[in-house]
Order: sequence, then C-alpha cells, then structure tokens
Amino acid sequence: MRPGNGETSMAEKILILSERQEDLRLFRETLQTRGFEIETGAIPGEIRRAVEQNAYAAILADYDLLGDRVFDLAGVLRHDRIGTSIIIYGETFEPDTVSEMLQQGVYAVVPRRRLSKGIRDTVVGGLENRKTFMEILGMVDELEETNQRLEKERENLRRKIRELRFINRLSEKISYDLCWDNIMDGILDAGLLKVLDPALLALLYRMGSRWHLSLYLPGSRISRAGMETLKKEMAERFLGLSGKRISPVEMILHLTPARLPALRLARKNGHEPPEARFMAGDSAVLHPLGLGDSVLGMLAVAPGGGNPGWKRDRELISTLSNILAMSLKNAQEYHRLKEAAVTDGLTGIHNHKGFVDFIQREFQRALRYRKPLSLVMIDVDEFKSINDGLGHPAGDHVLRGLAGCLKAALRKSDIVARYGGDEFALLLPETDSARARALMKRVVNAINRHRFEWGSEKIRVDISYGIATTSESDGIRKEEDLIRTADARLYHAKRSLRLLCPAARTA
Repeated sequence: MRPGNGETSMAEKILILSERQEDLRLFRETLQTRGFEIETGAIPGEIRRAVEQNAYAAILADYDLLGDRVFDLAGVLRHDRIGTSIIIYGETFEPDTVSEMLQQGVYAVVPRRRLSKGIRDTVVGGLENRKTFMEILGMVDELEETNQRLEKERENLRRKIRELRFINRLSEKISYDLCWDNIMDGILDAGLLKVLDPALLALLYRMGSRWHLSLYLPGSRISRAGMETLKKEMAERFLGLSGKRISPVEMILHLTPARLPALRLARKNGHEPPEARFMAGDSAVLHPLGLGDSVLGMLAVAPGGGNPGWKRDRELISTLSNILAMSLKNAQEYHRLKEAAVTDGLTGIHNHKGFVDFIQREFQRALRYRKPLSLVMIDVDEFKSINDGLGHPAGDHVLRGLAGCLKAALRKSDIVARYGGDEFALLLPETDSARARALMKRVVNAINRHRFEWGSEKIRVDISYGIATTSESDGIRKEEDLIRTADARLYHAKRSLRLLCPAARTA
C-alpha cells in the first residue's frame, strides 16, 4: 500500500466512475501525482467484470451520477469477497443513505465540497483498510482450509477405526474357525458392510475334494443363466490367478442372502444384474487366498455404485484376504484330519465314527422336515470261510471290492459306511422303504456283475441286508431305534435264508 514517507511502493490502480471533468482533474492532480494509476469509466459490463477480477485497489464513484447503482457495485464486492475499497462522493447525502452504504461495505462517503482537502487521506485509509481486509480474508481462508483438512483427517480416522474394529471382530470370529459352511455370514456379522459397499463378494475355495463358491449379492436378483456365467467367470479368473483349472459345473454354490429371487430376464427396469457389473472390465478386485506359494482359493470383490473411495479400499481388501487365507488353511487342515478320523483305512468309505455323525445329523433333519430316512444294514454271507480258506488279505480284497460296488450303485446324496468287520451301513436320505428296496436291487446287481478274484481263485460274494425307515413305524423315535430295527431285520434275513435274488437274502 503506502510507505511511511507518503509515497506508494508500487502503482495502485484507482477507478474513477464520474463524468464531471473537474472531478477527474482534481483526482489526477491529487492522486496521480502521488504515484497512483488513475483509470476512468462508467458502470458497463466490462467494468463490472474488471471489478470482479479484482483489478482495482480502490473505486471512487460519483453518487450523483450512479445513484443507487452504487449498492449493486458494493454488493458485488462484498458477495465475491473482492478486496477493492469503494469510496462514494456526492453533493449531499441523507443520513439513512450513508448508514446503508456503510452497511453494504462502502469504506467512506465524502461530500463533494471536501474532496480537495480530504480525498488523498481517505484513499490512503481505504487502501490500508483493503490491506487489513485481505489479510483477514487470507486468515479466514486458511482457517477454512485447516478446518476442512482436520475434518478430512477426522473422517479418515473414523474410517480407520471402523476398519480396525471390523478386522479385530473378523479375526476373532473366523481366524480359528474350523468350519467354513457359513463363512460368508461370519464375514458379514463381523461388520463388513460398515467398511465396504460391494455389489458382489465372492469366495472360491476348496474343501477336501470339492470346490465351493460362496456369494454375497446384496438385495439382488440373479438369473440362472447369469449364475452359470458368473461361475464360469470365477473359474477363468482363478485359472489366470493360480494356473489351476476347475470345472464350474462341480462348484457347490452358497448364496447370501440364502434365498435370492430368480430373474427370468438378464435385464429388468434398465438395471444391470450384479454378475454383469462384476465381469465388466477390471473393476473387480481379485486376491488369491494363499500362504506362501500355495493358492488355496480366491477372493473377488466388485465395487458398489456409490463408492468413491474404492481404490482406497484395496488395502482393506488385501488385509481381508490374508485373514481369510489363514482361516481357510486351518479349516482345510481340520477337514483333512476330520475326514481321516471318519474314513475307513481299508475301504476308503466312512468308518463307524463317520456313520454315527451322519446318522445323528440326518435323523434330526428327517424329523425336522418330515422326510423319510432309510437305513440298510448289510452283512457278507460266509465271510469267515473266505478268510479261513484264502487268508485275511483275500478277505480285505473282498471288502474293498464290495465298498466300490456300493458307492457305484448309490446316489451322491447317499452315505456308505463300514459299520464294523464285514458289516456295512447305507444311509438313504429322503428315501422311503419302497425306494430303498429298489436301490438295493441295483446294489445286488452291481455285486453280481463284479468279478471278485484272488489270484486264480474266483470268490462268490453274497450279502444279506435289513431295511428300516423312519416313516414306517411310530416306534422309531431316535437313531438308535432305526439302527436296532435294521440290524434285527438283517439277522432275521440271515436266519431265515429266504432268497430274493442269487446274491442276497433280506428281511
């Protein structure tokens, strides 16, 4: 603005809005000779634009020329926070008019008669006021920026806290969870939706010999064809990630929510189904679930439509995949040990312990849903003579062959177990006694077709069996009753020697 000796350090531009030549001459004599740069004009659009661009340090406006338009000019300066100092002069002013001008941001109102004596000091004071005003504006802007930065930091801190809480809950919930049957529910219960807004969350993993695909589709509908396409896409993405090829047909599907309404058409009401959004471009984030070089599965997350911070969430998704990888490793090891504990070492089918686990679960399910459950107890006729005549290795060979016949003849949903010694048990879910008898005819035919040989010796293998079904008697109220009934009918068949077909006797 102005140094101590009364001269300007650099030319300050002053706009004179007046048509009176004596006013202009006075201002040039008084101000221009003191180092100010004087420009003149009226109030057309180009001067308004110049004012808005903050091109002038001060404006001297003739109120007798402009009248109430000075209020518009002052409004522009105040509204746009322009630091130009505005000084109004004229012949006479009403006190109310002066008061209103000052309230609108006018720095000073000068009667025309006092221009020659006071205009220079008024302009200098206006420029000092402008300097103070600009400093205040700068501090206000800095304060606003600081507040915005602090609010952003607070929001980032709140987000980090939410993420840490989610990670802690998830770690507690699934890190040592040895069963992945409800893994997606565990992730959601830990608070995933408080930190992420996915359009789709998918987990592809192997448990034992079977591949599973667990999907979270929030409030979506999906077509059957869309689901098959999504399974194929997941298999292709996993191949590219791990080099391992899996068949989409063999994937066991787990949906969350458990019941998603089917969508007949791929598009409805103009909305794209989630599987289409997942496969569009490279929007989905893919992470292998693995420890070291071993890839155990894959996590896929597709962003929701209203998630502007999706790139920022990749770090959280990476952490999520690491936690899931550790949990999956533990679950797979537990599954392997559990399978070994319930698998018969000789035949490869379930052992007695495995049978007990299955019959307890299936019996309760049959009661809950009022579905029939059939149990078949099978015994090899004259098995002792095979061991005595050809040796125990020959007997073991017969048991392995018989187990293979049972597995080949039954459905995937049926359960085959070695009950003990030469006795086998078949659990047939949702099967009444008539269908159980039909299945056993298929089993007997499979045994008749199989060639049991030990060296050069052909071995004749006959079986006896007893069938019991939950729906056939009120006396079967627990699994022990079912076992007792089937076992009694088995030994009744062996005693009666009543032949139904060349290879079997039954009751």
